[in-house]
Amino acid sequence: MSNHSAAIKQLLTELSRDVKGYQQLSAKLKQQHQLLANRDSRTLPALNDELNALMGDLYRHAQQRTQVLEKMGLSPDDSGMQRLFKALPATLGQQGQQLWQQLFQLTQECQELNNQNGRLLARHKQMIDKLLKPEQQYCYGPGI
Repeated sequence: MSNHSAAIKQLLTELSRDVKGYQQLSAKLKQQHQLLANRDSRTLPALNDELNALMGDLYRHAQQRTQVLEKMGLSPDDSGMQRLFKALPATLGQQGQQLWQQLFQLTQECQELNNQNGRLLARHKQMIDKLLKPEQQYCYGPGI
């Protein structure tokens, strides 16, 4: 792994950056939930644009991480990261492991927040459908 020291250093730096990015994503998803709950349709589009840009950045970082791991002959998944951390000096390995674990927890949190927002949107849609098409609530087929 020593001949990959620059790539390893870059990978650890990017993990730290991604932790911060997912912390931002979590905060923005919470903000989105508040805007959805308050039906703030004026502010939502700008926030959605920010979310899309941030998620695009995080996706590109994950792709770069995959490329770095593959160049080092490691699988681009948790087992590859674990092999990398074990091959590093103890301090760097622990630092990487902590960042990786934190990143995993943040991705799980963001997934759940996104799911909550999706459920809230679905409830809003149901309510709007009932308001706009009340006759469909009691209709089981075409009227003849």
